[in-house]
Amino acid sequence: MKQLKTLFLTITLFNLTIMSASSQSTIKNYDAEWKKVEGFVKKGLPKSALTEVKKIYSLAKKDGTAGSPQDAQIIKALVYMTGLQQENREDNETTAIKEIEKEVAAAKEPAASILKSLLAEMYWNYFQNNRYQLYDRTNTTSFNKEDIATWTADDLHKKITELYLGSVKDEK
Repeated sequence: MKQLKTLFLTITLFNLTIMSASSQSTIKNYDAEWKKVEGFVKKGLPKSALTEVKKIYSLAKKDGTAGSPQDAQIIKALVYMTGLQQENREDNETTAIKEIEKEVAAAKEPAASILKSLLAEMYWNYFQNNRYQLYDRTNTTSFNKEDIATWTADDLHKKITELYLGSVKDEK
């Protein structure tokens, strides 16, 4: 009887181990690709690094689904793209904000919260860099404010607050 109990427990533990291992998604780190990116950055080749980061971003998007472990790689790629594009693109600040806005709209939790926090930081940096112009503006009503270059300091403060609060809304 004791042998039967031991056999039953062994089989049960074995099955649970196999079930939990097969139910987990594989996490890809893209280590070789990131080493390539770092090599280009160290050599002062932001355009080449950006090309590699875009490849990683595409791979991560393809390999994962919303809410998957690949979200970390997608977020890392977005952060790198934003930084690398500063050197290659005019008016990067506002364009990068629009790109991250699109990512936030498509992302699921917890990636959406992280992206909201990142976006709030980008808005804050925009505010800090343009503060001297913003405080001279008057508030307007019934005005379509899609372009952040037309926003007032109050508009930016509201958006930054909304994003930061949205990033901590889901307690899980």
